[in-house]
Amino acid sequence: MNYLKEFYIPFRGLNIGVHNYKWEITHKFFEAIDNSEIDDAAIEVELDLEKQERMMICNFKITGSVFVKCDRCLDKLELPVKKEDTLYIKFGAESEDEADDVLIIGDTEYQVDISNLINEFITLSLPLKKVHSADGSGCNEEVINKLEELSGKNKVDPRWEQLKNLKLDK
Repeated sequence: MNYLKEFYIPFRGLNIGVHNYKWEITHKFFEAIDNSEIDDAAIEVELDLEKQERMMICNFKITGSVFVKCDRCLDKLELPVKKEDTLYIKFGAESEDEADDVLIIGDTEYQVDISNLINEFITLSLPLKKVHSADGSGCNEEVINKLEELSGKNKVDPRWEQLKNLKLDK
């Protein structure tokens, strides 16, 4: 069974008005969507879909937390996710992306797959630098010490040391 099939919304049969959807997102979602950045998750997604004559308004509310690897020590790191976003889906001659918050789908389409949208919303809500804290506290001390040992910050190439002694006349 395709796990992502539950994220397909068949809108052709929907009445005009507001329709509510709710999903629990776990590691299975990110495995199925092939997002290797997120190891696990405990996220609740609520979607209020307002169907109109020529468009749909999707109001997403995403709350919970994801588990990723710390960029510094590679230990498990829990990051909160709280995002509210609106997407406008319009019906047109052909499918295209008009703007960041507008999706145009063809008149012949009968369903919309929102799994990629949910994945994008969650992934884009994460910080660029995923670390336990800015000062390094909370990171795995053993890994941090090994990194400092291997980085060679204190070693200076003797050739550069000799260049410091040069006197340049102007």
